[in-house]
Amino acid sequence: MIDSFSSIADELGVPHDSDTLKAHISSGQVHFGHTEGLHIHDSNASWHQWYPVISFLISGHLHADYERLSGLLGLPSCSSTQWGRIVKSLEGHVTDLAEWSCGQVRQEITAHGDADQWMASFDGFYLTRGHYSNNSSATLHDHLTGKIAYFCHRTKKGPGHNWSGTSGGAEADMLDELLGKAKDDGMVVTEIITDKDTSVNGIFCRHYPEGMVTYCSNHCAKTLHKDLEKIKRNLCEVIMLHCI
Repeated sequence: MIDSFSSIADELGVPHDSDTLKAHISSGQVHFGHTEGLHIHDSNASWHQWYPVISFLISGHLHADYERLSGLLGLPSCSSTQWGRIVKSLEGHVTDLAEWSCGQVRQEITAHGDADQWMASFDGFYLTRGHYSNNSSATLHDHLTGKIAYFCHRTKKGPGHNWSGTSGGAEADMLDELLGKAKDDGMVVTEIITDKDTSVNGIFCRHYPEGMVTYCSNHCAKTLHKDLEKIKRNLCEVIMLHCI
């Protein structure tokens, strides 16, 4: 079991050692790190049910996946109501851990002397793909290392809902927030790598007028493929235009 907890700690990227984990597991607690990190306190009786739930959450699974796989393995599973309570109880801990991790990345950027000429990359993503997803998130990465320096969320339902528009609008709004945070921290973004969203240029230039926007090659390749498909479907129109 110690190896399993160590794997989770490694995946989360927080410091730990076997003695620390053993001491806290024996007392019905899990503590990743010494003075910082994720702290979860619970009784021994219920922790054995918490552990697989947290494992699924760390892997990005929803309750339906957890319930289905638990059933296939013949393991007891918690209800969707219990799942929701666990998610709520972990929210503050996970947020603190994420903020701490991002803070470490920003310190690395400053230590390397890149804070005044930072090359960042940005993208937004959604819980459910589509223009009207109820939940979306965005991250601002250090492009050289790929590590996340800033993050934010938008949700249209539930406690703390902070968005009522479309998913596309949420992505632009989150970029504005993340660049504002970076600017407040004294970070000078000289170049940002992002997708071909037309709203990015205006938002970025408002924060960093002298910066440069570079389009991600993967996004450009996907767009080129779509453009070529359009040409294939409308080949006759293309030929006529060429003749004219």
